[in-house]
Amino acid sequence: MQNTLQQIQRGRVIAILRGCFDGREAEIAAALFESGITAMEVTLNSPGALVAIERIASAFGDRMAVGAGTVLTTDQVRQVGEKGARFVVSPNRDCSVIRATKALGLVSVPGCFTPSEVVEAIDAGADAVKIFPAACLGPAFVKGLRGPLPEVRTVPTGGVTPEIACEYFDAGAWAVGVGSELVGGDASEAGWLDRVRLRARAYALAIAEG
Repeated sequence: MQNTLQQIQRGRVIAILRGCFDGREAEIAAALFESGITAMEVTLNSPGALVAIERIASAFGDRMAVGAGTVLTTDQVRQVGEKGARFVVSPNRDCSVIRATKALGLVSVPGCFTPSEVVEAIDAGADAVKIFPAACLGPAFVKGLRGPLPEVRTVPTGGVTPEIACEYFDAGAWAVGVGSELVGGDASEAGWLDRVRLRARAYALAIAEG
């Protein structure tokens, strides 16, 4: 678990794969890793999500933090753990999901929108909290939250561009979750993976500048 947290912290970006990527998940993982991103999740509402998680974990699990997103039930926690996921992300704060995640020795990152939800998540054992949807709250929320809760690892997710990522890090965010801004578009298009590499490098530069 500690190694997973360190891997996420090293790159400070969790790449979110949601949708169909034509079985190219391992290629995408390689491109992201080469560009300095050391954590990625596959959302369970993506086609073939469990197969993709297993494929990425098998190829990159020793170098990257591989996780599952949109995890809503304790049964899903068990399923993704069996496929090699090492962290679990949810859009909501469900204490039963948090406890099931921790019982398997996995890193828990539930979604929260209010300070009360953040405190409840941490009390249930969460390792970090996904601030979601972050676009509705902004960097000022993260900065304000650090006043009473300075030790909480926050992961703003939703609408995070490289420029906004800098603002979140300045506000004290531990990491950011990035989906379509990083891996959006049609994976079958020529040159798509090269564009992903360029976007990934933009995030890496934002982190370095931050």
